[in-house]
Amino acid sequence: MLETQDLTPAKTRLHANLLAFALPALALTTSFGIGAIQALALILFAWHFRHGVFDCYRDNWRSVRPLVLAFGAFFLFSLLRMVLDQQPLRTLDGPSRMLFGLACIGVFCHLRPQPRHFWLGLCYGTLAAAALAVLQTQFWGMPRAEGFTHHAITFGDLALAMGLMSICSLNTSRELRYLPALALLAGIVASALSASRGGWLAFPLVALPLARYGYQMHGKRMLVALGMAAALCVLAYLVPATGVAQRVAEAVSDIQGYLARGDATTSVAIRLELWKASWLMFIDNPWLGVGRDNFDIALHALAAQGMIQNSPALGFSSSHNDALHFLATGGLLDFSLLLVMYAAPFQFFRHMLHASDQGQRPLALAGMVMVLCFVGFGLTDTMFWLMAPKLFYVTMVCSLAGICLHLTRGASAPRRILVTRTDNIGDVVLTLPIAGWLKQRYPGVHITFLVRRYAAHTVGQCRHVDEVVAVEDHPDLAQHLRSAGYDTVLLAFPKRSIAMAAWRAGIGHRIGTSHRFYHWFTCNDMVRFSRVKSQLHEAQLNFELLRPLGLQQVPPLQEVWPLYGLQAPASDKVDALLGGQGYHLILHTKSNGNGREWPLAHFTQLARLLQAYGDVKLWLTGSAAEGELLAQQAPALLALPNVNNVCGKLDLRELLALIGRADGLVASGTGPLHLSAALGRPTLGLFPPIKPIDIARWGALGAQAENLAAAQACGQCQDKAACRCMEAITPQQVCDVIVRWRRQRQERQSA
Repeated sequence: MLETQDLTPAKTRLHANLLAFALPALALTTSFGIGAIQALALILFAWHFRHGVFDCYRDNWRSVRPLVLAFGAFFLFSLLRMVLDQQPLRTLDGPSRMLFGLACIGVFCHLRPQPRHFWLGLCYGTLAAAALAVLQTQFWGMPRAEGFTHHAITFGDLALAMGLMSICSLNTSRELRYLPALALLAGIVASALSASRGGWLAFPLVALPLARYGYQMHGKRMLVALGMAAALCVLAYLVPATGVAQRVAEAVSDIQGYLARGDATTSVAIRLELWKASWLMFIDNPWLGVGRDNFDIALHALAAQGMIQNSPALGFSSSHNDALHFLATGGLLDFSLLLVMYAAPFQFFRHMLHASDQGQRPLALAGMVMVLCFVGFGLTDTMFWLMAPKLFYVTMVCSLAGICLHLTRGASAPRRILVTRTDNIGDVVLTLPIAGWLKQRYPGVHITFLVRRYAAHTVGQCRHVDEVVAVEDHPDLAQHLRSAGYDTVLLAFPKRSIAMAAWRAGIGHRIGTSHRFYHWFTCNDMVRFSRVKSQLHEAQLNFELLRPLGLQQVPPLQEVWPLYGLQAPASDKVDALLGGQGYHLILHTKSNGNGREWPLAHFTQLARLLQAYGDVKLWLTGSAAEGELLAQQAPALLALPNVNNVCGKLDLRELLALIGRADGLVASGTGPLHLSAALGRPTLGLFPPIKPIDIARWGALGAQAENLAAAQACGQCQDKAACRCMEAITPQQVCDVIVRWRRQRQERQSA
């Protein structure tokens, strides 16, 4: 994998590379490493804020927003609780440092360090941690390795996390070679020498993403490295000198003693007693908990009430489980914040893994691995209660995010876009112009439309659409979307099931409107606009969905209709139907109840007026049900000699062919009207002067499209049955337009 060329000035690049190297290299080998890096990042943040750092947040706000909200919300709620609970100012120490960690995003994105320096620092830092663990346990007489953290569990967990992160850098640089594999083994050794058992629960959580994404990036070398790590773990268990087997046996014995005899004096049993106490605290205070500084007070209160034993557990100030500790001390509110602090970074790195690879994928995998490690570590320890691990977490998350963002700058152009439009054919047609607009802006982009089966052939006639998918053909839509490899989805027609499928499929960029509640959970980019209140045409409104792609302009109407790209198919049935000479005019009398319709009596009068022109042949189109309505409500129209009723006799493909061959079409605001306009045929739309169903919103758009409406509303428009706006459009007005079309065609033919 080649790294991108770095055009940063040499001095700035040197500072950036040193910072990227020092972050992981000093994390476990000094007592001040992470704190010093964060302090330096804050200084650089202030120094460069107006000269690049701010731009990093602004230009990447869609991506970094969840991270900022996650850690920012934790600080804000901590501040609020400090005031309401009258807690000392020191309770803000940890939350404020997590807030300050967000500075690393902008600093690393702006300074643009080369990734290999981060990998070198991570590998050397893990190797040094293992060496320190050997010194402490084998030469300095310490029973458990604890590095400079003064907490053996923290040291073992973070060393293991760094080792697992290191293996993500296989094949990223020639300088690394075997360092990542050695670092993984070193992390396992340091963890084993710390005698921390709980951290090993992280292995099952990270195994799947490491195997899946690691194999995609590094091939069989990743599987070999993971196999060696698994073998080392087994070996550590089998060799008595390591003490691993003894620690496992002790854990099993502790659990059995607690369950059978209620013995809460052993190591694991103490944890079980703390977990029981934490759950009791949560049950009594489910919303806000007992208070972040009140765990030990509540613990002793439970013992005084006889609800837990008087055991060594009373000497602890935390639950030894992140989830239970947050529930006990902060209730569901704090627990939800914990989940967000897991989910926001995980989703960020997942998105980076699925983005076009610019060298960021190994870093994104390392970030995902670290998040999963902390989930696993949190099962047996309070990682977000202790200062060192939570500072490590936020600083590493934000630094990796910043490096990923600088690597992917300029690489965000979509490659495979899915447009979902599973409603009526008219709405689908008015969405087609965005495909032409995208093709102009992103040459080579692959565009797929997800539609209902009946509209699939019609959309397939658009030259800007590369593929059409019928939603009915895929019962497991998420699986199909996942296998198709879309990087962007435009939810042009909001539908909960499709939005959920796009989210489950892991499509990296999911764009929808903010007016659908479920989009707040399924989309990672939402556009805020109102279709009802907007002055734009319906076809223009669809362009609003392109704003998150950097396409801010909504084209004027005269630039929209040339983007349809729709072509009429050939049909032998239609050719035989129309026969030879004549002026063929389609009258689409109904609208399937979707709009205000021109009265059937007016259509009948129009047909009678057109009898004066012997070559004019009228074709009534619609569904079979609409044909039955015509037979009941307008028998005089069907009886006219110049009228041909083909309602229910053509499918949508054949209707499109008929429209393409016809000389004109008249209809109210319905699908065939927009099909005719999109094909460039003479088209006349009949509309009421009522917002939002007027010409301005739904009028036909096309090279030869026209629209008619009454000069003013009738005043009874709220009652559809009483409204007379459509009646105000006279048959003679419509006839005059058709006669003009006919004359213009004759002039073209004689020219």
